[in-house]
Amino acid sequence: MSDDVHELVAIARKRMTRMGVLTNTVSSILLTVFVLYLAPHAFAHGQLEEIRGRSLPTFVIFLAVTFPFSIHVLQNKPLARIESWMASGVEPTDVEQRFVLSYPRRWALSSLSLWALGSVVFTLVNWSAGVETLALNAASVLLTGIATSSLQYLLVERHMRPMTAWALTPGQPVGCLGIPGVANRLTIIWALASGIPLIGLGVLYLMAVSGASFDSSRLRWATLLIVVTALVFGIVTMRSAARSVAEPLVSLRDALASVQTGDFDVRVPIDDASEVGRLQVGFNLMTGGLADRQRLHEAFGAYVDPLLTDRVLREGSDLAGEDVEVSLLFMDVRGFTALSEIVGAREVVATLNGLYEMVVPIVLAHCGHANKFIGDGLLAVFGAPDRLSDHADRAVAAGLEIVRAVEAHYAGRVRVGVGINSGRVVAGTIGGGGRVDFTVIGDPVNTASRVEAATRLTDDDLLITGETLAMLSAADGWIERSGIALRGKAAPVQLFARRPRPQPTTRGFPPLSGIPRGVSSR
Repeated sequence: MSDDVHELVAIARKRMTRMGVLTNTVSSILLTVFVLYLAPHAFAHGQLEEIRGRSLPTFVIFLAVTFPFSIHVLQNKPLARIESWMASGVEPTDVEQRFVLSYPRRWALSSLSLWALGSVVFTLVNWSAGVETLALNAASVLLTGIATSSLQYLLVERHMRPMTAWALTPGQPVGCLGIPGVANRLTIIWALASGIPLIGLGVLYLMAVSGASFDSSRLRWATLLIVVTALVFGIVTMRSAARSVAEPLVSLRDALASVQTGDFDVRVPIDDASEVGRLQVGFNLMTGGLADRQRLHEAFGAYVDPLLTDRVLREGSDLAGEDVEVSLLFMDVRGFTALSEIVGAREVVATLNGLYEMVVPIVLAHCGHANKFIGDGLLAVFGAPDRLSDHADRAVAAGLEIVRAVEAHYAGRVRVGVGINSGRVVAGTIGGGGRVDFTVIGDPVNTASRVEAATRLTDDDLLITGETLAMLSAADGWIERSGIALRGKAAPVQLFARRPRPQPTTRGFPPLSGIPRGVSSR
C-alpha cells in the first residue's frame, strides 16, 4: 500500500507542477506582451524603450525566483505531509481531512499572493511612468493573477481527487471548509470567461474616452488580445469544471447500472467535498442499505418461505387474516420414533435435513408455501399467501413428486406418508409479544393431518380427500380407500389413493402389483 501511495502522490505532483508552470508562464508572457507592447500609452519612443529595458530583466528574475519558491512552498511541502499521512495507513483525523480538502484553495490564494507581489515589484520598478500607466499595469497584473489563480484552483482540485478520496473515506464530506460547490464553480467559470475580460475591456474603454494622450492605435490590438485570451481561458476552465462534475456523475451512472443488475456491493469513491460528494455518499448509503436488505432477505428466506418473505417486505409483518381456499399437504416420516431409538440425535437431524433439502424445493417448484416443520413432519400450503386457482393440482403434483423422490433417493431406508386436503381456511399472522407466525387455521388443516395419519392404515404413500379430488383438472387414475375412519372426525371423509400403473406381463404370468397395498386380494 505504501508504494501505491507514493506512486499516486508522485503522479499528482508531476501533473500539478506541469500545470502550475504552464499556466503561470503563459499568463506572465501574455501580460508582458499586453503591458509593454499592446496597451495604449503616452510615452515617447525613448521612454518606452527604457521601461522595457527595466521591466524585461525584472520579469525574468522574478520568475526565476518565484517559480522554485512556489513549487516548494505551494506543492512539495504540503504534499509531503499528505503523503506521510496516507503512507501511515491510519484513518484521517479531522485535521488531516481539512488539510487535504483545503489544499486547492491554499494553492490558489498563495498563487494570487505571488501575483500581487509581482504587481508591487513592477510598480516600483516603473515608478516614473506616471499614475495612469502604473494604474493600468497594476490592474492588468491583478486581473491576470485572479484569472490564473482561479484556473489553477479548478485544475488542482481535479488532480487532487485521488487524495481527496482517501481523506473522505470514513464518511460524509466536510461541509464547513468553504469548499466551492457546483454553483460557486460555475461562478468562477463566468468570472474567468466573462467577468475579468469585461473589466479589462472596460478599463481600456475608459482610457480611450478619458482624453489622455494615449496611443489609441494600440487599442484594437489590446482589445483583440483580451478577447482571444478570454475565449481560450473560457474553454479551458469550462472543460475543467465540467469534467470535475461530469466524471463523478459518470461513475455514479455506471455504478447505478450495476445496481440495476443486482450488484448491491458496488461503491463509488467519495472524491469531492461539494454537493457532488454528498451525492456519492448518498449513493453508497443507498447501496449499503440495499445490500443489507438483500442479506436480510436471504437470511429471512432460510427460515421463512421466499413467497412469504417477499410479501412481508412489501406489506409489513402484520398480515391480516383472510378467508381463502387452499390445498394443504402434510408429510410425515414413517417409523421416526423407532429410527430415533436406533441412531444418535445428530444422525437423525442430518437425515431430516437431507430429507427437507430434497422436499422443500419440490414444494417451492409447485408454488407451494412450506409453512411448518414439525419435527419429522412438514405442512405445505398451496394457495396462500399467493392465490392459486389450481392449488389442488399443484399440491397433488408436489405430493407425487415427493414420494417418487424419497423412494428413488432412500431406496426404502426412509419412507414418508403424504396426506392432502382442500378447503377454506383463515390465512394470516398469529402471535404476540413481538413474535408472530404466518399460519393457516381451520378444519381442513386438521383433516389433512388426519389423512396423512391414515396412510399408515392403508399402507399408501399418498392419500387425498374427496374435496381435493373434486378440484383436480384430471380426476382419473385414483382409487377410493373405503372404510377408513379418521381420528377425531365425526363425519366420514372420502380418501383416495393413486391407482398403481399396470406392470408388463412376464412369461404369461399375471402381474402381482395390480393389487393395492393394504387391500385384500379376495
